[in-house]
Amino acid sequence: MVREDAAARPLLSITMPTRNRPELLERALGSVLEAMAPVAEHVEVTVSDGSDDDAAGQVVRRLMAAWPGGHQYVWNRPALELTQNMNRSVELASGEWVQQLDDDDSLLPGAGEAMIEAIRAAGAGEAVLVFGAEIVNQHGVRRRAQRFRRGRYLEPRKALRRLLRNSSFVREPMVLVRRTALEREGLFDTTVGGPSDTDMWVRLFARYGIRCVPRSTCAYTIHESAATSGMWNPGTIRHLGEIFDRAVAQGVVPERTVRRWQADFLNQFILAGAWRRLRLRRRADAREVLAEVAPGACRVHGRDRRAAPPPQRASKNALIPPATRSSTASSMSDQSGRVSCSRETWSVTERSPRRQLP
Repeated sequence: MVREDAAARPLLSITMPTRNRPELLERALGSVLEAMAPVAEHVEVTVSDGSDDDAAGQVVRRLMAAWPGGHQYVWNRPALELTQNMNRSVELASGEWVQQLDDDDSLLPGAGEAMIEAIRAAGAGEAVLVFGAEIVNQHGVRRRAQRFRRGRYLEPRKALRRLLRNSSFVREPMVLVRRTALEREGLFDTTVGGPSDTDMWVRLFARYGIRCVPRSTCAYTIHESAATSGMWNPGTIRHLGEIFDRAVAQGVVPERTVRRWQADFLNQFILAGAWRRLRLRRRADAREVLAEVAPGACRVHGRDRRAAPPPQRASKNALIPPATRSSTASSMSDQSGRVSCSRETWSVTERSPRRQLP
């Protein structure tokens, strides 16, 4: 990461990786400049570009020409893969706090003042701030809100519980991280593929806990061209298993508890993948997600196990799509507390695709 005199550093760096999506980058970067205008003197913007041509660079130069804050832009040749590009955008940053904003997401009006206010109010030992988000489709139409009812600090055990029991608890642009914490914990791990952000949150939450801020600052986009839409595959499930193993190794929470959270997380994750496809009337693709991903959904101590069903007292924030389960034998855990193997078959219900997300 860029190092300079702390007195000259901006309070906040907004880091933006992009590749071959200049139209989306223009929308995202435009939202940043609008939201941050009242606090521009405290904000830096960095863009790491892996595009095949200079279209994104032209967008950056045009929009940043009148920006009064700091900015950095790099066109990576050769192009970096996704996680490396994410890390490169952070390495360019010099701010005391860092936010990552993907080119298909955006900031909401008023976000700049809310973020700077929260940064100034953060305690000396606090290193992770989590805000709310508006969940939107690719056309920017609001689907639902994800927001904390009140501000509070969650110590590491409680922060991990929220993260590892709910696969949608944290969206990447909702998070601000203190620079010194990133320097200590390291950047996104390039070996864990798509869930590299979840791996990062496990490391940060386990050490620092989180400050929940009851303000929505970003719009998080869900659409089929998003990188996250291709995450429902056996490789992602394998990487998630490794991340839960690392959560156990942190020693903050007993393994038995982490494995129960793992069952909840994977159950929600798999069903969410099927539900996204059902919304598009792609029933065959939904069945494929369940058929290919569910059988290997939970790796415990080197053995492939099926995703266990959620407990009766499931998280109220869990995404429950229109799918059903038929089971000949299933349980959340054996006597040792490990996630047990369920002999389950998953089937998609032929229900109307008009149902809205909760």
